[in-house]
Amino acid sequence: MNGVHDLGGMDGMGPVHPTAWEPVYHAEWEKAAFSFFPFCARAGMFGLDEFRRHLEQLHPVHYLTSWYYEHWLEAAEAIGKEKGFWTADELHERAAYYLEYPDAPLPPHDDPALVEFAQWAVENGFPTQRESAAQAQFSVGDRVRIDNTMPRRHHRRPRYSMGQIGEIMLHHGTHVFPDTTGNGKAETSEHLYTVKLRQADLFGEQDADPNACQMVDMWEPYLSLATEESDK
Repeated sequence: MNGVHDLGGMDGMGPVHPTAWEPVYHAEWEKAAFSFFPFCARAGMFGLDEFRRHLEQLHPVHYLTSWYYEHWLEAAEAIGKEKGFWTADELHERAAYYLEYPDAPLPPHDDPALVEFAQWAVENGFPTQRESAAQAQFSVGDRVRIDNTMPRRHHRRPRYSMGQIGEIMLHHGTHVFPDTTGNGKAETSEHLYTVKLRQADLFGEQDADPNACQMVDMWEPYLSLATEESDK
């Protein structure tokens, strides 16, 4: 998660021009691209963090200049090829067909259970909480420092938070750990906490709102107790 997609706290990216009314989908193809995630996840092709890892591997210029659902489509294509669900030739053949016949309907599918699952997934997401006998190493109120290493793999620490000291506000139990499932390893779970960071620590006393703070969710391996020595 050390690429251009990690935009939190960055500036200089140009103005944002929101539209007066934002449609759910900008084109018909986006509906099909959206369906890739729940359908492929149900088929066991990938999980959320593995999907995110492939989004992070898109070329930075392409990532910033392409449509949101293009990212989804390309991640699903890449994972499918990687795992042998389809080949590059099969994708090119299907793409060539629709380029020649753009009004051709998509292949029909009449599995009501699949549609029902997709609707459920949209409304509920995919639960990540897991049972674990591991004891939590931190408690609400603890001051903790967020790990500042820069691994060349998927992780879930926003760049602006690395190395910062904050206070644990909530403990959410144990949840799927992105650093394993997102990097092709067997699923593991770790304790998950909400950590409060002062905006003044993130952006400087001069520019920060003195009454504002930032809440970030952090898995236990990302954290260590902040001591007076570690503050120096």
